[in-house]
Amino acid sequence: MRSITNILCLLFLALAAAACTEKSNPSSKALAVINGKEITTSEFDLRWSQIPEFVRKKYAGAEGRKKFLEELIERELLLQEARKRGIDRDRLLLERVERFKERTVLDALMKEEVDARATAASEEIKSYYESHRDNFTGGDEIRASHILVKTEAEARDLKKRLKQGEDFAALARKASIDTSTKSRGGDLGVLRRGQTVPEFEKALLNLKVGEVSDPVQTQFGCHLIKLTERAAGKPLSFEEAKDQAREQLLAEKKLKRFHELTASLRSKAQLRVADIPAPAQEAPAAKPAANAP
Repeated sequence: MRSITNILCLLFLALAAAACTEKSNPSSKALAVINGKEITTSEFDLRWSQIPEFVRKKYAGAEGRKKFLEELIERELLLQEARKRGIDRDRLLLERVERFKERTVLDALMKEEVDARATAASEEIKSYYESHRDNFTGGDEIRASHILVKTEAEARDLKKRLKQGEDFAALARKASIDTSTKSRGGDLGVLRRGQTVPEFEKALLNLKVGEVSDPVQTQFGCHLIKLTERAAGKPLSFEEAKDQAREQLLAEKKLKRFHELTASLRSKAQLRVADIPAPAQEAPAAKPAANAP
């Protein structure tokens, strides 16, 4: 079944492009006529060229191009209906179309003036890595243990016993329902970011070494988590960090180029800036009359 999302997307793009798309070549062959409106070969080719490469694959071959023409016909039918209802004159829609056009134009300018001018040669990347070595380390290595029980009430009772001096590992062996860790006193081994569910990780990262969390609820039950060790990540070699160094260097270059571009445009512009008015103060509440209750 043809995707309704594809058709609606084509409709919105048609509305957005209506003000700036060139008219079809009048001598171009009509592939379809919908209520007097032609879809010509030149318009078909234009729309075809606007499809992202990864989407175009699903329209491969003669049958795929027929399918695309059918979607253009359905888009035109929907567009005609939208115009009949006055939707294309709706103020909010026109504002959205204008913002869409502005974003598209700005993206094109950024690609041309910022992205295309920010390059990083191998020597620059190596130099950047050498001068920012502290930025390139593996993630912190964390060792933790936990006690897993079914209810928060059980977890709170165990937390009280820990405060009274009972041993965490001994309690884990007795009370934990995590059969894979209870024999090791709840030891989970070395953990890295993303290895545990978000609720567990958030609580773990907020602990100091030796500290035990309050009860933490996850889909597995209720946990008491103990941070047993924390070691800073090891420095990465240039080969390990090369891609990261390149991305950081390019990001800095793009930001610098962006500021240079806006400063240059500002210096050439006829610009007047007024003071921003202070927000209106709320009127003070009226005082009650002297004889009010």
